[in-house]
Amino acid sequence: MKRIGKLEIIAFVTGFALLAFELVAARLLAPSIGSSTYVWTSVIGVIIAALSLGYYMGGKLADARNASSDVVMLLLASAVAVVFTLLYYESVLQWAVTAASDARMQALLASLILFVPASFVMGAISPYLAKLNVRSLKTSGSAIASLSALNSIGGIAGTFVTGFLLFGYVGSRETLSILIVLLVASSWLMVPRWRLWQRVGVSVVLLLVAIPSTSQTDDVITYDTPSATYQVHSYVIDGRLASGLTTGPRGTQSLAFTNGPHDLYFWYTKQMAARTIEQQPKSVLMLGGGAFTIPQYLAEKLPNTQIDVVEIDPALEQISIDHFNYMQPKNVQLYFEDARSYINNTNKRYDVVLIDVYGDTAIPFALTTAEFGQRLHEVVQPDGLLVVNLVAGETGVCKPAFDAVTAAYWQPSWDAVYVRDPSDPPERANYIVMYGKHIETPAGYKPLPRPPQAAYTDNFAPTDRLYYQCDQV
Repeated sequence: MKRIGKLEIIAFVTGFALLAFELVAARLLAPSIGSSTYVWTSVIGVIIAALSLGYYMGGKLADARNASSDVVMLLLASAVAVVFTLLYYESVLQWAVTAASDARMQALLASLILFVPASFVMGAISPYLAKLNVRSLKTSGSAIASLSALNSIGGIAGTFVTGFLLFGYVGSRETLSILIVLLVASSWLMVPRWRLWQRVGVSVVLLLVAIPSTSQTDDVITYDTPSATYQVHSYVIDGRLASGLTTGPRGTQSLAFTNGPHDLYFWYTKQMAARTIEQQPKSVLMLGGGAFTIPQYLAEKLPNTQIDVVEIDPALEQISIDHFNYMQPKNVQLYFEDARSYINNTNKRYDVVLIDVYGDTAIPFALTTAEFGQRLHEVVQPDGLLVVNLVAGETGVCKPAFDAVTAAYWQPSWDAVYVRDPSDPPERANYIVMYGKHIETPAGYKPLPRPPQAAYTDNFAPTDRLYYQCDQV
């Protein structure tokens, strides 16, 4: 077996850097533009297009020059391009948001500026390495295959290391810094004495720039986790200090007062808590923990009630302790897993089930299907109550989202009533929808007509499209 040489190592590093860069790219866009399928489509499409052009131009360059020193220049140029992304992504994102009102166009513009340069140059490296590795026509296939294999293995490693480790322990900016260090270090594998002092100077400058600099302020603190990018904002509301949690540009997922009582702030959280307390339940399940404001409030009001909370991201527990005045109540049990997975596998039955699961302003598609609704029906006690926070509208472009979600949870044996936030226009508002048997309609609520459509299924649930339409309001 051929010993792994410098060309194979460089192929591995560039594959690692490229896939890690792609994952970071989507995370950089999330706070300003969102993290929907449309954002991922823009990032992946632009990077693949840049790679394709890089492959073509790299092959042309390799045929014309075939110089090992060119690989040095390409690796350093890749590091420079990643430095550009690191230094200017915030400014570019601010410009993209103001330059276009359509989130798809915002993502496309930002991706073209921020991610094309690095992807193009890294793409140009692969054909150049292949050219240098071919010694004869007889062995050209295996020479190219070995580099392609190492490049792919590097990409696999970059994907898992970034997704499973780096996002869990360092931020997006720090991950970019690591990629800069890797690219600079790998450049020294090729002709190390070529233009020695110029390369030393360039390498030192790039590494100094790569030293992580924080963009945190007293008012905004950013956390990158394997699940999402969170921003914690500081406010003063009616003379009280408060913290808000966001995962995208269109809404605050949780808000808690950080001094004094654990009062609820949002209209919909107050409604969900009030409807729950009315039932005096023995058991409550909440899907979507956020900063755990509702569970903590309910734990204090219902000290003899067992409250189970399902939240996909375990990092939110510590974030909530640090910034949201969260103190783990004795009657609250946290489960860190996907809400759909928990519902599919639990044997428990609950008196009240609360659903408040959003990625920015959209519900994950797996929680908007008939299969999920049927399983929910089995988890709620026969005389229990299902309470859903729904962002949608009774009229206009948000009505399809309203109908889709309410249809998913509708069961023939249940009554349903709803109320919307009176301070918001009917075309897009927070709604509280209650499902159960023989519901006593609270003041201000009204019966929910049977949805005009059948529920979507796991096979087809166009949640991204429906919520994209709704976000335009």
